[in-house]
Amino acid sequence: MKRLSILRHAKSDWDDRRLSDHDRPLNKRGLRDAPMLGLLMQQESIVPNRIIASSAKRAMQTAELVGGKIGFPADRLHTEPELYLASTEKLLNVAARCDNKIEHLMLVAHNPGMTYLVNEISDVTLDNLPTCGLFCIELDIENWQDVVTAHGSCIWYHYPKLNRQD
Repeated sequence: MKRLSILRHAKSDWDDRRLSDHDRPLNKRGLRDAPMLGLLMQQESIVPNRIIASSAKRAMQTAELVGGKIGFPADRLHTEPELYLASTEKLLNVAARCDNKIEHLMLVAHNPGMTYLVNEISDVTLDNLPTCGLFCIELDIENWQDVVTAHGSCIWYHYPKLNRQD
């Protein structure tokens, strides 16, 4: 069995129009939500042993903030430029290249690819994976290269607006 956690980056800042999309940071809400998600993950024992994030600033910040709350060392975060605005196929290819010693992988990236990935490989259909939404799937595979044809079950799903009224 393998676990794949699919985390869409937290809410990003659109205030500085001079920044490229790739360089946009998190906004105040994103900076608040990502650590809160990490704390909840720690409480629920949803702790990956590998985190791979898109090279976009907002995805890396999300991975760092979540990782900090679950005790994941920042120097072990992996950055993968291929995850920036990746299709489902690219997301699966990144996962398929993982070492089979990894039991729980978390990808931190962008929509629409993340929502499409959830819909393609899980038993749930989402209209939209919200910002800072985490969807964890249990897959009946032994080798990550088999993820490209795998179908699994949702074992945990959370997003920040489940707990607040804004």
